[in-house]
Amino acid sequence: MAARRISGLLMILGLALAGCSSKNAQHVATYEHGAKFEEKKVNDAGLYTLHAPGHEEVTYNVVKGERVGFRHGMGGTIEAYAGDNPPVELDRGTANGAYWKLESKAKK
Repeated sequence: MAARRISGLLMILGLALAGCSSKNAQHVATYEHGAKFEEKKVNDAGLYTLHAPGHEEVTYNVVKGERVGFRHGMGGTIEAYAGDNPPVELDRGTANGAYWKLESKAKK
């Protein structure tokens, strides 16, 4: 009887963890201080939001095949960019952990 309860709890825990990892799969590109700049070509057109510590969220429409990511900016800043939209300048000291996330896919 106890073995059934334990296996049931493990199954529920496994499903919960699988759900969490699928949410993280929506993170498209992340900036980590000291790591190589990350850039990704998007597979889905839609709305992509920049989440950055100490910075207001910015959401852009991005077309399939365009790139989102991070690069060196002017004066020691980090630029977060998404397709042909204007880049967002982030302070290098607080940009660590910033990421682009797919919020919603474009309707077909």
